[in-house]
Amino acid sequence: MISDMLRFAPLALEGLDDLLTTEPAFTLMRNRLHTYPQINMGVTDNSVEVYLFVPGMDAESLDVSLEKNLLSVSAERKDGVTNDDDTMSRRERFSGRFKRVITLPEDVDPDKTEAVYRHGVLHISVAKREEALPRKIQVNV
Repeated sequence: MISDMLRFAPLALEGLDDLLTTEPAFTLMRNRLHTYPQINMGVTDNSVEVYLFVPGMDAESLDVSLEKNLLSVSAERKDGVTNDDDTMSRRERFSGRFKRVITLPEDVDPDKTEAVYRHGVLHISVAKREEALPRKIQVNV
């Protein structure tokens, strides 16, 4: 089984160079790798759910605001390591100020927004306006 996996690996990676060097794909991948924090966003019948992945942050340091349909999250991530560059041979963890602004659908209600931070994930739930919710219409005979 392991020998089959080793034989398959070069075939799976065969077109990877073409994908990464093609300008639109390369730009998309580069932008995705350097965007912090990463997010997942989904829309349900009743709300818009946004998940921001910000491990190692304090909930008090996160600044979340919603104006009309623009959700803004900003904070400063402390490094926690001394600034002596001579001792660091590699630094991959992002530190410093960040701000993400996410455009939500027009039908959200800023007054009905909840934010919960747990296990490094900031979950923001924004309810939709009452007039935008699906309604059941009675059919009369």
